[in-house]
Amino acid sequence: MNTAESFLVSNWKRLMLDGPKPPAQLSSILATPRFRASRHIVFLILAGGYADPKWVAKIPRLAAETASLDREVANLRALWALRFGGFENVPRVLAYESYLGNRLLLESAVSGYAMRPAVVRQRPRECCEAVISWLIDLYEASFRGHHDRKGSVQRLVGAPLDHFECVFPLSAEEKHLIAETRELVHSLQGLDFPLVFEHGDFSSPNILMRSRGDIGVVDWELAEPHGLPAVDLFFFLTYLAFARHQAETPEDCVSAFHNAFFGPQAWAREYIARYRERIRLPAAALKPLFIACWSRYVATLVARLNDLGAGPRAEPDQDTAAWLRNNRYFHLWRHAVAHADDLRLVD
Repeated sequence: MNTAESFLVSNWKRLMLDGPKPPAQLSSILATPRFRASRHIVFLILAGGYADPKWVAKIPRLAAETASLDREVANLRALWALRFGGFENVPRVLAYESYLGNRLLLESAVSGYAMRPAVVRQRPRECCEAVISWLIDLYEASFRGHHDRKGSVQRLVGAPLDHFECVFPLSAEEKHLIAETRELVHSLQGLDFPLVFEHGDFSSPNILMRSRGDIGVVDWELAEPHGLPAVDLFFFLTYLAFARHQAETPEDCVSAFHNAFFGPQAWAREYIARYRERIRLPAAALKPLFIACWSRYVATLVARLNDLGAGPRAEPDQDTAAWLRNNRYFHLWRHAVAHADDLRLVD
């Protein structure tokens, strides 16, 4: 019996889980995400011979590195507190405590299958409709119209760029990229945009297709309870672009990205228009939000890698810096800034 199963059995009654005692058949699948910034070991726990997991347990790869799990727990609790009954298509925190020398997070499992590239290639419109409906539902539950716009832009966009500028070994070109990014997002300070609950990594395998046609959403460690609107949609549509073009190399990804958002034939406009109209987002906010989406994701990658290493002010080593410069999202950020005048996010 592994750590997660042992925790479940030992704490069954205290946690008031299903039934008077643990299932006779209890098993788990161990998942170790291979993404470079991943910090967790994940257990998918199955019960009673069913093929779908009933619970999900997470422990840190290194016992002392709990910051990511701390954030996920805080985000999920904040999300469930938004409305009575919470969100049945996102995980619910069942326990978060120390066990056998580790912090252990136990969540309810969300049913469904991953919205993988083959799925979105086969049913792109169905996937988009489900995603937009979900994002609008989340928007309506978390909408925050009154806020200090200048302070919000600094917290959500400026501060990550400040951190990136401080710790990354910038080339002259990259210093220019940051300066142009700041100029392009500056207009947000004068626009009336709301804050919303933002997932922060809104693509596969974090989006699940459910039998009723809606979606489930997992892995909330990068979420921001008072985040930016539209950026989750941009992130998903970019994932859809990659899937449609079966893009794998950074060059292929940039080409798919360009076809989706730039030039007169940009196909993502119809989905952006539907979302923007439903939430009444100013058209002028779309371009700076789009630029902010990619700059902030790259800056967050650096922060996440630092969490795994020498500390929040440590400069990445040469291998890490080279990896980041070749990361698809770094390429997208540079392309978005370089071709900002060609963006076609509205008709």
